[in-house]
Amino acid sequence: MIPDMGYELHMTRASDVMNSDECPITFEEWLAFAQDCPVLREDGYLDLVGIGRQALFTWISPGGSAVGFHWYEGRVTLSGAHAPGVDRTPLADFAAELSANLIGDDDEHYTGGLGAGGAEHRAWEAEAV
Repeated sequence: MIPDMGYELHMTRASDVMNSDECPITFEEWLAFAQDCPVLREDGYLDLVGIGRQALFTWISPGGSAVGFHWYEGRVTLSGAHAPGVDRTPLADFAAELSANLIGDDDEHYTGGLGAGGAEHRAWEAEAV
Protein backbone atom coordinates (compact mmCIF):
# COMPACT_ATOMS: atom_id res chain seq x y z
CA MET A 1 0.00 0.00 0.00
CA ILE A 2 1.44 3.38 -0.99
CA PRO A 3 1.27 5.89 1.87
CA ASP A 4 -0.63 9.18 1.61
CA MET A 5 1.37 11.51 -0.62
CA GLY A 6 -0.15 14.80 0.62
CA TYR A 7 2.36 16.25 3.09
CA GLU A 8 5.94 15.06 2.80
CA LEU A 9 9.20 15.11 4.68
CA HIS A 10 12.57 15.19 2.92
CA MET A 11 16.02 13.91 3.76
CA THR A 12 18.44 16.43 2.31
CA ARG A 13 21.97 17.64 2.93
CA ALA A 14 20.90 21.20 2.18
CA SER A 15 19.39 23.52 4.76
CA ASP A 16 16.48 24.10 2.36
CA VAL A 17 14.75 21.33 0.41
CA MET A 18 14.74 23.37 -2.80
CA ASN A 19 18.57 23.44 -2.74
CA SER A 20 19.01 19.66 -2.47
CA ASP A 21 20.80 19.51 -5.81
CA GLU A 22 23.64 21.69 -4.42
CA CYS A 23 24.81 18.94 -2.03
CA PRO A 24 22.89 15.88 -3.19
CA ILE A 25 22.36 12.45 -1.79
CA THR A 26 23.21 10.49 -4.92
CA PHE A 27 20.81 7.89 -6.23
CA GLU A 28 23.47 5.20 -5.90
CA GLU A 29 24.19 6.22 -2.30
CA TRP A 30 20.48 6.15 -1.40
CA LEU A 31 19.90 2.80 -3.07
CA ALA A 32 22.87 1.19 -1.28
CA PHE A 33 21.67 2.61 2.06
CA ALA A 34 18.06 1.49 1.56
CA GLN A 35 18.99 -1.99 0.39
CA ASP A 36 21.36 -2.40 3.37
CA CYS A 37 18.81 -1.25 5.93
CA PRO A 38 16.97 -4.27 7.37
CA VAL A 39 13.89 -2.24 8.44
CA LEU A 40 13.31 -0.78 4.96
CA ARG A 41 11.72 -3.08 2.43
CA GLU A 42 11.55 -2.55 -1.30
CA ASP A 43 7.86 -2.19 -2.01
CA GLY A 44 7.31 -1.59 -5.70
CA TYR A 45 8.13 1.53 -7.61
CA LEU A 46 6.99 5.00 -8.60
CA ASP A 47 7.07 6.40 -12.13
CA LEU A 48 8.31 9.98 -11.80
CA VAL A 49 8.03 12.50 -14.64
CA GLY A 50 11.43 13.34 -16.07
CA ILE A 51 13.22 10.64 -14.06
CA GLY A 52 11.39 7.42 -14.74
CA ARG A 53 10.91 4.43 -12.50
CA GLN A 54 12.20 4.74 -8.93
CA ALA A 55 12.22 2.05 -6.28
CA LEU A 56 9.82 2.69 -3.40
CA PHE A 57 10.95 1.56 0.04
CA THR A 58 8.64 1.23 3.03
CA TRP A 59 9.26 1.46 6.76
CA ILE A 60 6.58 0.31 9.17
CA SER A 61 6.50 2.47 12.29
CA PRO A 62 6.12 0.83 15.71
CA GLY A 63 2.53 2.15 15.61
CA GLY A 64 1.89 0.17 12.41
CA SER A 65 1.77 3.06 9.91
CA ALA A 66 3.65 2.76 6.63
CA VAL A 67 6.09 5.47 5.55
CA GLY A 68 7.24 5.40 1.92
CA PHE A 69 10.73 6.52 0.85
CA HIS A 70 11.86 7.39 -2.66
CA TRP A 71 14.76 9.34 -4.17
CA TYR A 72 14.14 12.46 -6.22
CA GLU A 73 16.57 15.16 -7.40
CA GLY A 74 19.26 14.75 -4.74
CA ARG A 75 16.95 14.11 -1.79
CA VAL A 76 14.88 11.29 -0.33
CA THR A 77 11.18 12.06 0.00
CA LEU A 78 9.10 10.44 2.74
CA SER A 79 5.35 10.02 2.32
CA GLY A 80 3.02 9.10 5.15
CA ALA A 81 5.30 10.41 7.90
CA HIS A 82 2.48 12.49 9.41
CA ALA A 83 0.13 9.55 9.90
CA PRO A 84 -1.11 8.98 13.45
CA GLY A 85 1.36 6.99 15.51
CA VAL A 86 4.45 7.80 13.43
CA ASP A 87 7.39 8.89 15.58
CA ARG A 88 9.59 11.09 13.41
CA THR A 89 12.67 10.61 15.63
CA PRO A 90 13.73 7.37 13.87
CA LEU A 91 13.12 9.07 10.51
CA ALA A 92 15.50 11.87 11.52
CA ASP A 93 17.97 9.16 12.58
CA PHE A 94 17.76 7.64 9.08
CA ALA A 95 18.58 11.09 7.68
CA ALA A 96 21.52 11.44 10.07
CA GLU A 97 22.91 8.13 8.81
CA LEU A 98 23.08 9.79 5.37
CA SER A 99 24.61 12.98 6.85
CA ALA A 100 21.37 14.72 5.98
CA ASN A 101 18.62 16.80 7.57
CA LEU A 102 14.96 15.84 7.88
CA ILE A 103 12.84 18.78 6.71
CA GLY A 104 9.09 19.05 6.17
CA ASP A 105 7.21 20.74 3.33
CA ASP A 106 6.67 23.75 5.62
CA ASP A 107 10.45 23.97 6.27
CA GLU A 108 10.28 22.53 9.79
CA HIS A 109 13.39 20.61 10.85
CA TYR A 110 13.25 17.35 12.81
CA THR A 111 15.99 15.97 15.02
CA GLY A 112 16.81 12.40 15.84
CA GLY A 113 17.71 10.56 18.98
CA LEU A 114 21.15 9.24 18.10
CA GLY A 115 23.05 12.28 19.34
CA ALA A 116 26.74 12.86 18.64
CA GLY A 117 27.50 9.12 18.50
CA GLY A 118 25.00 8.56 15.68
CA ALA A 119 27.63 7.47 13.19
CA GLU A 120 28.46 4.53 15.46
CA HIS A 121 24.84 3.38 15.84
CA ARG A 122 22.47 2.84 12.98
CA ALA A 123 18.87 3.89 13.52
CA TRP A 124 17.52 0.48 12.58
CA GLU A 125 19.75 -1.36 15.07
CA ALA A 126 17.86 0.23 17.96
CA GLU A 127 14.58 -1.00 16.45
CA ALA A 128 15.85 -4.52 15.89
CA VAL A 129 16.56 -5.06 19.60
